[in-house]
Amino acid sequence: MIDNQAGNIDSVKKLVLQFLAEAIGQCPAGLENSTDRDIVFAVLGFQYGAATSAAYVAGLDGDAVAAVADEVVGRINGMEREAASRFISVMPMLAGKEYPPIGIGAKAVISFYNAATDGERLAAATTLRDLLRQIDEA
Repeated sequence: MIDNQAGNIDSVKKLVLQFLAEAIGQCPAGLENSTDRDIVFAVLGFQYGAATSAAYVAGLDGDAVAAVADEVVGRINGMEREAASRFISVMPMLAGKEYPPIGIGAKAVISFYNAATDGERLAAATTLRDLLRQIDEA
């Protein structure tokens, strides 16, 4: 059981990192240098939603879900584990308030995983770009 859990954790991390790399690749250049708090929290919320959704679907327990989110968000953003944990610690509260980027990321990673074609995968990956466009227009 423990080996299976560890295998699931590694598989989830790989899937989410692949999805998030594709999603970020669809966004405007310089996204990683943004200091706009709305954009930073939208991107991190999207990433958190994707990581936790994939982990829950894979049947991971609460501690494993949190560990996956911490590691994935840290790695994809080049953050130290402590910095990623600070951002992640706020996300459950935002999820409880139904912060839209979290739900969008959660649905997008599942769509990406279930996509039958490259076009469907691309559509799932562009949801972050679409979200950021909406923030810019607001």
